[in-house]
Amino acid sequence: MFRVDDFTEARLATFTKREEVHGDDKVPAFTIGLRMDVPNTALDVIDPKIRHALYMTVEGQEQLPGVEPATPVLRCNSFDKIALTTSHEGWTLEVDDGIDETAPMTFGGCKVDRFVLDAKQGGTCEIAFRVGSSDLDADRLGRLGIQHGHSIWIKLKPPVRSEGPVIDGSVDAFHADHPDAGDMFAAEHGGAGDDGGDDDADGSDAGGETSEHTGEAIGVRTGRRTARGRDATKKALAEGMAAAGGAE
Repeated sequence: MFRVDDFTEARLATFTKREEVHGDDKVPAFTIGLRMDVPNTALDVIDPKIRHALYMTVEGQEQLPGVEPATPVLRCNSFDKIALTTSHEGWTLEVDDGIDETAPMTFGGCKVDRFVLDAKQGGTCEIAFRVGSSDLDADRLGRLGIQHGHSIWIKLKPPVRSEGPVIDGSVDAFHADHPDAGDMFAAEHGGAGDDGGDDDADGSDAGGETSEHTGEAIGVRTGRRTARGRDATKKALAEGMAAAGGAE
């Protein structure tokens, strides 16, 4: 992941003022091309395999224990400049023109792409890349534009990833966050089994159908009343039939 953590000299090779469409509005933006001469070890921040693909150690070079060997020799002199597919979004560019002690200009939300490598014999590599952003105002746009063709000092950093809150996935934590209806009822009425009323002998509430076990109580009572109703109906029917027979 390409980044420049300390102010490093770069040449502002190209400067383009443009516009971006944000919804229904057009906002000013810029695209600049930067070039930096760096030791080939700087390629490792882009991809640790690139340097060893382009460079190798000096043949017969003595290797010291615990020290990575230098790779100053190009593997092939027939390469032209090499384009990379690397692209980043949301980077922050800081620019210090070195003229005075003013704070560096900062441009957020940058897109960084169009990387091109010019690998050179001896272990030096030129990295060219493009930076674009719409995070600017007239003052910074003018100050940046007058540096076209000159050297500036830059930092280029990736966006800061904020870590979210730690999630407790335990069962206890789930029940604490999602109390069911029984837990809520018990909390409101002082615990299960204590409804403040007197139960009669068959476990039902003498004061009405307000027991914690209302559903069960209603079912028991309904069954008992239904049986009594059937008995009363049979008795009335038998008495009616007897009365009818006596009248004949």
